[in-house]
Amino acid sequence: MVQNILLCTDGSVYAIVATEYALWLARRLNSPVRAAHITDIRQLEWPLLADLSGAVGAQPYQAMLPHVQQYHQDKARVILDTVEQMAHKRGVKCSTVHKKGRLVEAILEEEQRADLLVIGQRGEHAEHSAEMMGSSVERIVRRSIKPCLVTPGKFHEIARILIAYDASEPATRALKQGLDFAAALKLPVIIVTVTVDDTLGGDAKLADAVAMAKAKRVNADAHLLKGHAETEILRFAEEQKMGLIVMGAYGHSRIREFILGSTTTHVIRKAHAPVLLMR
Repeated sequence: MVQNILLCTDGSVYAIVATEYALWLARRLNSPVRAAHITDIRQLEWPLLADLSGAVGAQPYQAMLPHVQQYHQDKARVILDTVEQMAHKRGVKCSTVHKKGRLVEAILEEEQRADLLVIGQRGEHAEHSAEMMGSSVERIVRRSIKPCLVTPGKFHEIARILIAYDASEPATRALKQGLDFAAALKLPVIIVTVTVDDTLGGDAKLADAVAMAKAKRVNADAHLLKGHAETEILRFAEEQKMGLIVMGAYGHSRIREFILGSTTTHVIRKAHAPVLLMR
């Protein structure tokens, strides 16, 4: 299922945790990792540096620009060398790439060569973002066409997988892919359905899901939860110490991309476990 893993790294604390998860999965799945660091060209363009050029004058600014570019080159090398060293210690095959361009577009281009994208929940300015997911991260996972693993601030080995299921088309695709993922990792799953009450046939949905798991020879349990989906999924995952949450990802209509506050967005912003968004 996962033959190539793309790791997005900016060298932040969250990126180091993302690296740990990417390498852990790579070992379990016998898959290589490709680590990508993107220098966003907006850091080298107007108007970001306009104040600097205005303060020191155009000619001194032009003289400084090569030093700024070299700084970003050196930074990328340090970050990617660190990933390579971590991969070597774990016996994982790893390649690296440093690209310059628009951040989201560069990652979307790079992910075409991958089966799974791994990215930290927040970026290098996480200390200023409180509990908010990084804006770049959210734009990436909304526009990606590949499964995305969004990792939290601490690494824990994955022992059990929670799959959120409501029988919708995206959730059904996520269930099938999540079960294949669990089978590849040889891990048990817990399938949860959340309803306000049971008039929507939650038990029947879960019975169908468990039957699908058995057909794929995956050890599965099921729980029907009552309440708001985003709240109950997070509560259950925390109480049961789930190592991974699997959910259906966003749709790709123009309207859907701009809707915030959905269950998916809420869970990936708040979860203390990694969240795997299936397409």
